[in-house]
Amino acid sequence: MGNNYHYNKRPKKKKSFIDESYLPPYDKELLDQSIDILRLSDVVKEKLLKGNVKTVRDVVIRCEKDFYRIPTFDKRNLGELKSALNNKRLRLKPLPTEQKENTQKDNNQNQGKIVPNPNQNKGQKNDNKVVNKENNRVQKKGNEKQQNAQNQHNGRVNDNKQAPKQGKFDSKKIREEVSEQKSREEREKQRPKKQEVVHPQDKYVKINKNGKWGFATRDGKEVITPEYDEVFLFHEELCCVEKNDKFGYIDRQGEVVIPIVYDCALSFSEGYACVFKGEHCGYIDKENNLVVDYQFDAGTPVIEGSSRVKKLGKWGELFIDNPAEIRWII
Repeated sequence: MGNNYHYNKRPKKKKSFIDESYLPPYDKELLDQSIDILRLSDVVKEKLLKGNVKTVRDVVIRCEKDFYRIPTFDKRNLGELKSALNNKRLRLKPLPTEQKENTQKDNNQNQGKIVPNPNQNKGQKNDNKVVNKENNRVQKKGNEKQQNAQNQHNGRVNDNKQAPKQGKFDSKKIREEVSEQKSREEREKQRPKKQEVVHPQDKYVKINKNGKWGFATRDGKEVITPEYDEVFLFHEELCCVEKNDKFGYIDRQGEVVIPIVYDCALSFSEGYACVFKGEHCGYIDKENNLVVDYQFDAGTPVIEGSSRVKKLGKWGELFIDNPAEIRWII
């Protein structure tokens, strides 16, 4: 199950398909952080970087279908990304259909408003003054409701006046949303700021010769001959490589320490790596011992002793020291 990681650079699009006007409901400092905080696998991370997705903001301003515009990004990659976001209590942008439903709901609620015609009483006799007075009262009341709704939307609600009641009018909902937004902002101000994690640069850099990949030191000295279809970054002194549509692992001397026989593989994390045989994956250790059998449709790197696995459409939490007990989440 090989993946083609190489594709030609395409011309820049004149108009982005991302809705830049969407404002994610999260703290700005969190949004500006690198996608490294999501602890994604190297495969997913590299695909996102090639799709110009570099920060948390770049992730959460996209809905699910936007990620399929990234070359080779598939359902398995999206599942891992959503699981990583869930661990950080983050969500992707709502689908356009959900936004359309909310807009349609607002339109339906506003259809019942009274829009008085200022000329409807023109030319009436003096004995219709009562009707004119009632119409003027309704018009004034409608103007007050519209003004209150506008003030609430802009965060300038007048606390000295009670909002008029109007059944299912949105003023109450807007007031609650404004209050909730202010509360969220206060909580964010009081929340301790996390120190940014700075990942040290590896002493090796990837090099490409004649379409094949290898490694060199940062001063340009070749240390691993370019002979692989793809190489990932070194993790725990081992590097996942692809050759002839198969995956394995090499050390920093370029020696193959785990045979290149797997249909797909992730980098090592905490001494374990997720590998695929056919359509199912399991976990191996650095001695190539199978510690978790091939039974899952997808898996994520091991973090703090556990990983996320998918089977029969359900995601669960697997503890590497007790793989028989899985806490199914979805």
